[in-house]
Amino acid sequence: MIGPDDERAMKLAQAVHTFNLEQVIGMLREELHRPVPQLRANLRPVFEAAQAQAIDLLSPPADFHGWLQTPLRQIQTGGEARANTIRARYATLKQLYDALIDLGLIDGNPAHGCPLPPPEHSQAPLPSAADIQRLLAEAGATDAELFAALTLVYQQAFQLTELLALRWSALDFSRAELMRARTITALRPESLTALGPLLSRAGGPLHAPQKAQRVFSFKNADDLRLQLWKVCQAASLSPTIGPRELRLASLRDFPQAPPGSGFSNPQSYERALRHATALAERKRQN
Repeated sequence: MIGPDDERAMKLAQAVHTFNLEQVIGMLREELHRPVPQLRANLRPVFEAAQAQAIDLLSPPADFHGWLQTPLRQIQTGGEARANTIRARYATLKQLYDALIDLGLIDGNPAHGCPLPPPEHSQAPLPSAADIQRLLAEAGATDAELFAALTLVYQQAFQLTELLALRWSALDFSRAELMRARTITALRPESLTALGPLLSRAGGPLHAPQKAQRVFSFKNADDLRLQLWKVCQAASLSPTIGPRELRLASLRDFPQAPPGSGFSNPQSYERALRHATALAERKRQN
């Protein structure tokens, strides 16, 4: 007898095989944690190219990374997409494959390790530590969930996608550790304290991890960004502080080994750290 999970996996496999992007997005929207228009925009070039060339996305060819370079980089008006667009398409595709792995449709992520251009970085100076404390104080006084989310971004260098996907089962409160990006991160005392109210509501440290429910209830990244913008307005912070700036400030203020910041790739960590350091230096010079 086919169980509900098996039936869902079979339907999803059929949708991928027939390049039915809308059905794939509809079935995996919860796992992918991105707005539907963004999912559609990021995945469409890959699905359309695969359909045109009869590429099996569940069993791609050995030169898949080379093949991906075209759909990841092409744009309708000709020329090449910007570096951050290429990286966003890749990140969504990689996340899609991670979801397919969880459903047992594939064994490994064929997109992992695909060569990418370096990210384009904003040159705006990072917010000061004092401004960040104002932000956290405002969030702490009004919204425990947002405060915990922003604390993890600042104290642990969390990205929005992994923050939205975080489940209680990934946390070990007896050791003050969490599993992220296939690495173990030690939780800072500030992070543990911020998670306290949410943990109590979820049943406490003995029961919450067993439920494997998501820690945060934000609908998507845009929902969290909107809440962050409102807190910045309430705290009279101008310019407002975005999630990316808050994460780079984490690398500036809490330099540590790559796994502690969620980086499984030391080279990626070094690039991000150099950029954060350069922005901090620009802030001092202004």
